[in-house]
Amino acid sequence: MVGACPGTYILLLRLAEDAEINIGRSNNGKTLFTAGHYGYVGSALGPGGLGARLKRHASTSVRKHWHIDYLLERATLLGAQVFAGRERLECRLAGRLKALATSCVAGFGASDCSCDGHLFFLSAAGGGRALIELAGRGLNGRYHPVAQLRVHPLAPSEVTR
Repeated sequence: MVGACPGTYILLLRLAEDAEINIGRSNNGKTLFTAGHYGYVGSALGPGGLGARLKRHASTSVRKHWHIDYLLERATLLGAQVFAGRERLECRLAGRLKALATSCVAGFGASDCSCDGHLFFLSAAGGGRALIELAGRGLNGRYHPVAQLRVHPLAPSEVTR
């Protein structure tokens, strides 16, 4: 079943207004996030795969575990660009998105790699979806609006291998 297949994703988020957010339990200070569109690169290579991870991100009541959980308390998840498969694309996609983005949130989501970060400010106005699709060009990704992430696991026809 594709819902349980492993893969990598880019979340498209919108923050309606500037916000100071405490990211993580050990963060002594708050990080200022500018209102606008963000792209977050993550992976789901373990049990449950893409379906479980994306459904978790789309849920409004989750125990905070990752950096992204703290941001999702304030931001709206608009959708996700999904890349099914076992290939580790997370850092590659982060590098591509960094080249397209306005800025990178240093250290965010990159505690287990040498990337500058995995969260990127895309724009204040819009156009975020086009940027995350451009970052994944040639890697057989597919965009899914948030309604598909909440309602059901991804169907086989919705993910390109």
